[in-house]
Amino acid sequence: MHKLLFILLSWSMCLPFQATGAEPVSQARIIGGIETAPNELPWQAYLNMTFRDSEGARTFICGGVVISPVTVITAAHCMRNGQSLVAPEDVEVWAGITSIFSATSASAVRVESIVIHPNYNSTRFSNDIAVLKLAETLPDSARPIQLATSGEQAAADLEFANGWVDNAERVANLLVSGWGSTSVGDSSSGSTRLRQTLLSGVPDSRCDGMWGSSVTANDYSIYVCAGSTAPELARDSCFGDSGGPLVWQNPQAAGDSDFGLRLVGLVSFGEGCAGRLPGVYTQVATYRNWLASEVGGSLFTQVTPEFSRNPFTADYSGAGQGIPIAQPVASGGGSSGGGTMSIWVLCGLMVLACRRRGLGRA
Repeated sequence: MHKLLFILLSWSMCLPFQATGAEPVSQARIIGGIETAPNELPWQAYLNMTFRDSEGARTFICGGVVISPVTVITAAHCMRNGQSLVAPEDVEVWAGITSIFSATSASAVRVESIVIHPNYNSTRFSNDIAVLKLAETLPDSARPIQLATSGEQAAADLEFANGWVDNAERVANLLVSGWGSTSVGDSSSGSTRLRQTLLSGVPDSRCDGMWGSSVTANDYSIYVCAGSTAPELARDSCFGDSGGPLVWQNPQAAGDSDFGLRLVGLVSFGEGCAGRLPGVYTQVATYRNWLASEVGGSLFTQVTPEFSRNPFTADYSGAGQGIPIAQPVASGGGSSGGGTMSIWVLCGLMVLACRRRGLGRA
């Protein structure tokens, strides 16, 4: 049985703030989702990281993505607790499951080594990607997803540019999933079953304009931005979803055995959950060469996987309705966050907090 524990993690002593006209407060962060059917998202991984120090042990959860039978990728920030890096032997991996009650110690896959991108910046969450090299093969129920190529990312970007409008319904062209928080105001509201929802890609330039200096033109190649499919629907990734998959469907390959599903992003950071601003994801296509250097060239010569369901055709009607949209943080400073999760605070023009959450075992 799992039980959420209180965590309080910060990289500085400053408090989040939001003054009129100032940079938006950014917090690390599925809201408005539906339950995932068995075998529907076989590339989704569930990670437990236990950090040990003189004060004891703290365990956190994150999402991950299967990219080969022995490789999972996730967000770099999931592998860190302040300045401490988690040891490979303290990371447990499960994939091909939908319920966390299937995540037993006996069924966990061990990690042989962890590689964090050498240019990862924990202040800005840039290059927020890490590789978990597994000591054993994942079960047959877990299947890798293909990584988007640069050409596919360009096609996706064009879709985002044509499908996004600020104040009306948008094209549902992205899928996000995880076991993270399901309530905007309660970070302890994680789901025991995998959940998923559809989002809409936000053009880079629009994301830049909304986020200000937190996301600039220099960042277009490393971030993918995604928001709800309609202004009144609360749909987003949330606390505990970090490192999980953001998936796009290549219409040119929709008839293939994998329905043309491509990994375009990893959950990285956002303004709370279902906030005013789009969520920001690590753009995976940018890191294909680096991943090949770590995993091997065979990464891109694997047989096209066969998936049993196309998650884009699931019934999302009503997903995100009736959930209050998160409001801006009040002017004048003070702490933010609620439930059992604090905001992870960073001083400077932007205040970023990642979407990891604490998890203990009874």
